[in-house]
Amino acid sequence: MTNDENKYLDKEEQWYEDHAEDFIPAPDEVREQLIATAKATIAKTERMNIRMSKADMANLKALAHREGIPYQSLVSSVLHKYVKGLLVDIDTARKILNLS
Repeated sequence: MTNDENKYLDKEEQWYEDHAEDFIPAPDEVREQLIATAKATIAKTERMNIRMSKADMANLKALAHREGIPYQSLVSSVLHKYVKGLLVDIDTARKILNLS
């Protein structure tokens, strides 16, 4: 790899990149188990409790019903989009697009 390609590696990652030829491949069965374990770890979910107003909860359930999904799935989807930076404030979007 060139230095430009390595600019996102931290110190430890760079060490492994620099010493990759010193390692031997894991047996296929070990690799498959490690890959399966990594996928299972990524897929794990965590429980969250939240308090909100009754009005917000009613509106949330109504929106979920309209979408045909459980309200917990709607909440999870909205939070996921928020933490990924995919939710857009409609007023800000209108200003940017000059639609207001």
